[in-house]
Amino acid sequence: MKKTDMINLKKSADYIRYLSLASIQRANSGHPGLPLGCAELGILLYRYAMRYNPGDSRWINRDRFILSAGHGSMLIYSLLHTIGYNISLEDLGKFRQMGSKTAGHPEYDLHDGIETTTGPLGQGFANAVGIAIEGKMEAQRFNKKNNTLFDYTVYTLMGDGCNMEGISYEAGSMAGHLGLDNLIAIYDSNHISIDGHTDITFTEDVGRRYEALGWHVEYAEIADIQDTANKLEALRALKGKPKLLIVKTIIGQGVNKKKDTSGIHGSPAGYEEIAYFVQHSTIRDLFEAQFGKEAVADTSQLASLLEKQIKSEEPLLPLPAVTQFMREAVDLNKQHYADWEKTFRTYQQDFQAEYNQLSAYRDFAVSAELEAALLNYNEAKPTATRNISGKVLNIAAAHIPQIVGGCADLVGSTKAEVSGSKYIDRNDFSGRNIAFGVREHAMGAVGNGLALNRMFIPFTSTFFTFFDYMKPAIRLAALMKLNHMFIFSHDSIYVGEDGPTHQPIEHLNALRMIPDMIVFRPGSDLETAFAMLYFLKKMNGPAALITTRQNLVPAVFQLPEGRKDNRSDLYNQFSRGGYVFYETNKSTPPDIILSGSGSELGLALETATLIEERDNKNVRVVSLPSLELLSTQDREYRDGLFIPGVPQVLIEAASHRAVDMFYNRDVTVIDIQSFGLSAPGETVGDHFGFTAEKVYQRIKN
Repeated sequence: MKKTDMINLKKSADYIRYLSLASIQRANSGHPGLPLGCAELGILLYRYAMRYNPGDSRWINRDRFILSAGHGSMLIYSLLHTIGYNISLEDLGKFRQMGSKTAGHPEYDLHDGIETTTGPLGQGFANAVGIAIEGKMEAQRFNKKNNTLFDYTVYTLMGDGCNMEGISYEAGSMAGHLGLDNLIAIYDSNHISIDGHTDITFTEDVGRRYEALGWHVEYAEIADIQDTANKLEALRALKGKPKLLIVKTIIGQGVNKKKDTSGIHGSPAGYEEIAYFVQHSTIRDLFEAQFGKEAVADTSQLASLLEKQIKSEEPLLPLPAVTQFMREAVDLNKQHYADWEKTFRTYQQDFQAEYNQLSAYRDFAVSAELEAALLNYNEAKPTATRNISGKVLNIAAAHIPQIVGGCADLVGSTKAEVSGSKYIDRNDFSGRNIAFGVREHAMGAVGNGLALNRMFIPFTSTFFTFFDYMKPAIRLAALMKLNHMFIFSHDSIYVGEDGPTHQPIEHLNALRMIPDMIVFRPGSDLETAFAMLYFLKKMNGPAALITTRQNLVPAVFQLPEGRKDNRSDLYNQFSRGGYVFYETNKSTPPDIILSGSGSELGLALETATLIEERDNKNVRVVSLPSLELLSTQDREYRDGLFIPGVPQVLIEAASHRAVDMFYNRDVTVIDIQSFGLSAPGETVGDHFGFTAEKVYQRIKN
């Protein structure tokens, strides 16, 4: 690195520190410690290491940077400003304010340059593993000899907290097993967390841990910028393993009393500390030009002037020399981008079939053939929806090569596998199946990583009871509206002998509570196929498919009379979240309305038969495959299903604990508000009253 570059790098790092300190102070909220300690790392990445193009922020071969330690968001916001992304000094000054581009933690698609939403520690690291897997899959599918479309590197910056979280172990283990040499993790090792020095809780040798996971590990100190830069460059070229660079940093570098303390982690530095930084920084002349040399020399006066300026609504101070220096990297990258564009044009001419397939990956649409196949799906004989789900997944996968994914060591149980395709491994990423192992937490976040660039459509799968382990990743998938299909089997007490630990009583409604998540609990073969079709047609966020271990009753496999030849109409009703599945007599209003989801749809049908035979009543059975979709329908549609004043019975082998008090007084809820028990599934169902006879008696009483 040239001497002039070193001078400019240090100035750029100090300017990043100023932008971070001032923005956080103006917001009176934020985490200055990481941006102060990692400013030079950010410059090394965006000025020297990474390939990107602000003019085409979604360039498919750009290097990715994931700030896993998302609390340090002002680092990436400041960097994106200096290199010319669509973020201004005014945006920086509105940090953490309503409607601002600069949210408290980086948010996906809030503005260009943010690759994923981070904040819950370790999630971003696991996302980076997913993106690295995606890069390997793309390279295997599309790269040709002497024509490389995909060779990007994924960089992620993680802290002590990320490494304490268990998800980092799970994801790191996967990365090492797969030999993801397109992944470079940088560990901001400052040994400070919120409660103090990490030696009160975290004393393991992180480097040796990652070596044991199959990573190549290097060490550096940010004080030696040249050595750190050299090691970053060398790591990119290293093949065969994911790489970890452990960099010794000082949290709060540049301030005075709070440097190297937990006090600078999550609170504004204060004006005296900012004044100290200015007086001892390489950009002191910027403030002398603004306030005068004498004012800058006087700490108290400078603190007062800084307070006045920061509290105003004026933009933060510009430093053109820094933006000019940083944007030299953009000019260099433009040439690399132009070379890639030339390669891409040649690829289009020489490999037309592969180019067409790549175009289909980028511009996904459900074909008429796939839609017809799912609309007209029929199961030959009664079975469990987990079996149907596996078949439906493979119908979709046969038409959509972008569908990839896997299970947490449970393919034989959840049936979520692309038949006829192999598992990816460190030497071959051409397969469509991923063996996640017993790593549910990482599986969800790695799947999110695969979904982020909207080239692949991932599915992940496990027992429904392990939704608990996946919830943070599922929540983030919903927050980012990622097209990620979560497939859960063994959905209720009918798991049976495995007992209450494996019977997800409360999980169904917990999952329904997540905003922007669509939950499908299909009660028939057709509903299972329709759920997959709905997800693929909408492509506007994640969906969860909740399936049974137990076989459904034969009655649900018979289409209601008059609907056999009108599948599109039935799909449209299904898409509203609830619809009339059966009625005793359509010409007269029902005397009672039964409703249920999943296997309880069949139970409602069996109960309806008893009511008809014993009481000569007109019964309506409403299927509820998705309460979230039903809740979006207008009052007229919902009242048409559940006629006001008509007694209603909701049957679900799930807990409605504490919310059922708000249900209409005409509604009887037959649910489970205690943990299950260990016994054969039918015995457990009978114990909790989930038989047609016991439901009938409950209604009579």
